[in-house]
Amino acid sequence: MALMRHLATLKYVLSKRGIGLRHAVYGLCIIAVLFTSVTYVLRLSPYGNRSDGIEYVRAKVLHTTIDSTIQFPGNNQRLQVRILDGTNRGRVLVVTNSIFLRDPNARRLPIGSEILLSRHQDNGNQYLYLDVYRLPGAILLFLLLLALVVVIGRWRGFTAVIGLTISIGVLASFVLPRIIAGQDTFVVCMEGAFIISSITIFIAHGLSKRTIVAFISSIGTLLLVVGLAAASVYCIGLTGFSGEDSFAIQSATPPISLSGLLLGGIVIASLGVLDDITTGQAAVIDELYRANRKLAIWELYSRGLSVGREHIAALINTLALAYVGVALPTIVLTALYNHQPLLLVVNNEAIMEEIVRTGVASIGLLLAVPLATLSAAYMLPRWYAYKAMHHQ
Repeated sequence: MALMRHLATLKYVLSKRGIGLRHAVYGLCIIAVLFTSVTYVLRLSPYGNRSDGIEYVRAKVLHTTIDSTIQFPGNNQRLQVRILDGTNRGRVLVVTNSIFLRDPNARRLPIGSEILLSRHQDNGNQYLYLDVYRLPGAILLFLLLLALVVVIGRWRGFTAVIGLTISIGVLASFVLPRIIAGQDTFVVCMEGAFIISSITIFIAHGLSKRTIVAFISSIGTLLLVVGLAAASVYCIGLTGFSGEDSFAIQSATPPISLSGLLLGGIVIASLGVLDDITTGQAAVIDELYRANRKLAIWELYSRGLSVGREHIAALINTLALAYVGVALPTIVLTALYNHQPLLLVVNNEAIMEEIVRTGVASIGLLLAVPLATLSAAYMLPRWYAYKAMHHQ
C-alpha cells in the first residue's frame, strides 16, 4: 500500500510538470543505460591473448620528449608510458613514436593521453608504439548523439535509435562476414539493404498505414536505384579500383569483387534518403486526407508533390555536400598530385565514383517523391473507406 501511495504521489508531481509516468520511467532507463555505457567505454580495453602471438595493450603517456636520429633528425618522440592492462600492467617504459614528414611538436602527445602498444610474444617485453587510442572518444560522441536523439525526439527518437542499432547490427553481423567469406558482394549488399529497409522502417516509425505505404514505396524505389546504379557503373566504366585500399581488398582470400562492393555501397548509402522521403510523403498525404476527406486522388497527389518538391531542394544539396565532404581528402589528393587538365582530373575514377554516388542517390530521391506520393494518395483513402465500411 505504501508503494502504491508513493507511486501516486510521484505521478501527481510529474503531471504538474507536464511529464507522464511512462516517460519518466523511459528517461530513467535511458539514463541508466547511458551511465553504464559511459562507464564501460572508459574502461574499454583491446587487451586479449590472440592466436597470432601479438598482444595489444593500452598505455598512459607520462612524459614526452623530441629525439633526433641521423636518418630522421627531430622526427621522433620518446614517450614515457605506464601500461594499463595486460601481463605487464603497471610497468613504466619508454617507446618511440616516429613521425615522418610531419612536425613532431605539432603531433606531441599530451601527458595523460592513452595510446596503443603492441608486443609479439617472441620479443619478450619489448613494446612498439601502435597508435593513439581513439575508440572511447568516438563512442562517447556516439552516445551523446543517441542521448540528444532520445531527449529531443522522445519516443520517436528512442525507436529511431533502435532502428539505427538494428541497421548497424545487420551490416556488422550479416553483410560484412558474408563478404569477407567470399560470397557474391553485390548479392549480399542487396540482401542486407532489403533486410534493413524491411525492419528498420517499422521499428523507427511504428506499424501503421503510413509506414506500410512508405515501405512499399521504399522497396519500389530501391529496385529502381539498383538498376540505375548497375547501369551507371557499367556505362561509365567504373571498376571500384580507385585507391591504395583497393590493392589490399583485391588481394584478399577468398577474392572480393571491387565492382560489387562499389555497387552495394551506393545502394546501401541510398537507404537513409529513401526512408526519410517516403515516410515524410506518406505522412503528408495522410494528414491532408484526414483534414479533408473530399480530396480526390489527383488533388492529394498534387498537393503532396508540392510539399515533396521542397524536400527535394534541401535534401539533394545536403546529399551532395555529404558525399563531397567524405570524399574531400581523395579529391584534394587527386587534384594535388595529378598535374593534368581539369577534365582529366575529374575523369579520375576516385572522383567519378563520388559523382556516381551523388547522382544515383539524388535520382533515387527524385523518383521516391512522386512514387511515395502517388502510392499514399491511392492507398490511404481506400484504407480509410474500408475501415469506415466495416465499422458501420
